[in-house]
Amino acid sequence: MSDVAALAAREIVLLDAGGTLIGLDYDAVRRAVGAAGAGLDDRALEVAEALARRWADAAIRRRLAPRELWNGYFSRVLERAGVEPDAISAALDALWLANRRQGLWRRPLPGVHRALEWLHDSGRRLAVVSNAEGQVEGDLRAAGLTGRLETVVDSHLVGVAKPDPRIFAIALDRLGAGPEQAFYVGDVPAFDVEGARRAGMPAVLIDPHGVHEDCPAVRIASLADLPALLTADPSEEPMRDPR
Repeated sequence: MSDVAALAAREIVLLDAGGTLIGLDYDAVRRAVGAAGAGLDDRALEVAEALARRWADAAIRRRLAPRELWNGYFSRVLERAGVEPDAISAALDALWLANRRQGLWRRPLPGVHRALEWLHDSGRRLAVVSNAEGQVEGDLRAAGLTGRLETVVDSHLVGVAKPDPRIFAIALDRLGAGPEQAFYVGDVPAFDVEGARRAGMPAVLIDPHGVHEDCPAVRIASLADLPALLTADPSEEPMRDPR
């Protein structure tokens, strides 16, 4: 059975939140950064974020502490997007505080509503497994994305985070299912592909800018592409390059 056919045969889809269902709110980033971020445009932030995500994937494997990971990630986003170096330190603190008040990842990504509707209507059961700070279910609800979800597992609330397989097991236990019935969709290989593998599931990687060419998982550009992937001709090779 091909990789795609194996995915299509599974009835449960576990989903990441940030970078998969909801994206970074660029207006919130500009507000937090203040005058230094006034000229930042969405496209520059999007590309900068994709490149910073590759750095983050390597940093996760080095087991950086959460605040170190945050600072390293956003310093690269802001620098690549054009923020002056002497303004970045203050911007990092402002972004950290803004995210504690309300998640910065709260913008529904293009096509996700329709993709969730298609997955649900095709008979699949949906749940979210997210490394978050306790507010991800509220962020998803505000984005209008909880209607098709059976449960949301927030790492802050359950005390275990990806790539630990126990967080996936919590979601599957809530659904009364096993890993052989599910696959995971996320955007960071070290958290999502590796975590799913440890939990006994295959994964699909969201990679809109093709920065994870070395990742062994099937890759798509966005969740909007998942319905087409799952209905692809099983005799075809799995899609591994979203560009």
